[in-house]
Amino acid sequence: MRKELEEALCKSYPKILRDRNRNMRNTAMCWGFECDDGWYNILNMACASIQGHINQTRAQRASAFRYNRALRRAVRGDVRPLQMHFTYHENATEPSEYGIKEAAKVLEDIEPQCQRVPEACPQVIATQIKEKFGTLRFYYWGGDDYCRGVESMAESMSAVTCEVCSSPGKLRHGGWVQTLCDEHAIETRYEDFGVTHG
Repeated sequence: MRKELEEALCKSYPKILRDRNRNMRNTAMCWGFECDDGWYNILNMACASIQGHINQTRAQRASAFRYNRALRRAVRGDVRPLQMHFTYHENATEPSEYGIKEAAKVLEDIEPQCQRVPEACPQVIATQIKEKFGTLRFYYWGGDDYCRGVESMAESMSAVTCEVCSSPGKLRHGGWVQTLCDEHAIETRYEDFGVTHG
């Protein structure tokens, strides 16, 4: 992959691609992105989906902690944090009318109001990104089932996307398996495997 595309990905997803320039004893990311430019969009979308999911799970966990803490304080007589929770922004200086009403409703029946605190998704750290047997491989640690689903979808998308130019492609066999469009299959001499000239 071209250096400028690699740099764009590393700049957009510094947490996922934090090991890009680490020593080879620590990660295979030191070799860079071992695929061609055509899969840049697939990688970009996969990283965006994964990091967005991670950020969301962490925000939900933090919100549940804040809510439960505010609820415990309300039980002890300090309802202001609970009222502020319902204003929907933490920097508010005064609780809104809506916040006061919602807090009063919650306090009517306090027991079932505590939220279950969800688990935060562990940060995904890429260990290697490359082409293997004609498809994209994204190796990493961290994540959860959602992240594994995104990684699997990215691999499936790469099997129908030209690795060179992002056009629709298919797996070509001929010494080295690659996913290529008809044009690049001809250029790279895969015409004996289902691609014909003109």
